Amino acid sequence: MKRKSSIYILIFAVLIFAGCQQQGSYKKVDISNVKSDVKIVRFDKDFSAINQSNYEAETILLQNKYGQFYDDYVRVIMGFGKEGKITDTALAVKNDVINFLSNNAIRGLYDTVNKYYPNVDQVEADLNIALRYFIYYFPEKKITSAYTFISEFSYGSITYSDSVLAIGLDMYLGEQYPFYESFDIPRYIIRKLNSNFIVPNCMEVIYQLHFEKSNYNDELPLIEAMVNEGKKYYFLECMMPDAPDSLIIGYTSKQELWCRGAEKQIWQYFTGKDLLYSTNFMEQRRYTTDGPSTSGMPPEAPGKVGAWVGWQIVRKFMKDSNGKVTLKDLLTKIDAKNIISKAKYKP
Repeated sequence: MKRKSSIYILIFAVLIFAGCQQQGSYKKVDISNVKSDVKIVRFDKDFSAINQSNYEAETILLQNKYGQFYDDYVRVIMGFGKEGKITDTALAVKNDVINFLSNNAIRGLYDTVNKYYPNVDQVEADLNIALRYFIYYFPEKKITSAYTFISEFSYGSITYSDSVLAIGLDMYLGEQYPFYESFDIPRYIIRKLNSNFIVPNCMEVIYQLHFEKSNYNDELPLIEAMVNEGKKYYFLECMMPDAPDSLIIGYTSKQELWCRGAEKQIWQYFTGKDLLYSTNFMEQRRYTTDGPSTSGMPPEAPGKVGAWVGWQIVRKFMKDSNGKVTLKDLLTKIDAKNIISKAKYKP
């Protein structure tokens, strides 16, 4: 199977994670009067059922059902119709769709997805709980629809426009699924590719859509990049207050326990090497992006340790605010410098 590499401006792909419960997670708020009834619609099943002999009529039905998402899926996400010498674009798309759905490997992938996901009832229920928290904090922002799709291992959870989630089910088939390694996906990512991680992924892409700004530039001190990443994880714990810290940040339980036990030593590492106020783009990436480990630190240190520290700084800032700072204020009004100054973090 050929791996697609198309990039769509409204798509944010992420991977997500699991681990152990940590005490002191964000206090749950009362969402008993908050409603969310998003239905996860199986676009993957509808698309795979297209009949070659009735292609035009069936694709019109799908366009009516899914709106612009259908065209963007075939043309942008999958890139159908972009290769070859056929001048009729519609004919090129048709040929690519039919060839795709006729491919034995693709049919096998659809069969695997249907076997692993005969239904998505539990995912839907869990997603709506998280969305109820999102609506509680941000009633002006709504997710109205969610679709499942297959992208040949290119996308996990994505946002489509500002109100639609889309879930690439072929990126959640379990770490034992044999084709992940054949696509050179690293082991530290493969362990996260199962159904438990769909909802956290969805909430992370919602954060990316509405609140995330680029952290990496040569004028931003490392500690500010760390705190900006920490805001994301604080958002996620508010959306999933029962989730363990390891699930939120993507560590194994062992890795998360190591960070907690070594918190003081981690901080001393950053301060001792005068890293916190360095303005090096590569240092920012080294300490805040995912990976099997953090370069330069002990082998037990997981990836993005700087982001984990940033999360603890944000937590302390919010705890010390005694409820005077809302989550919306944290994400939209308060910058990293303010947080660092007031948190006075010292593990």
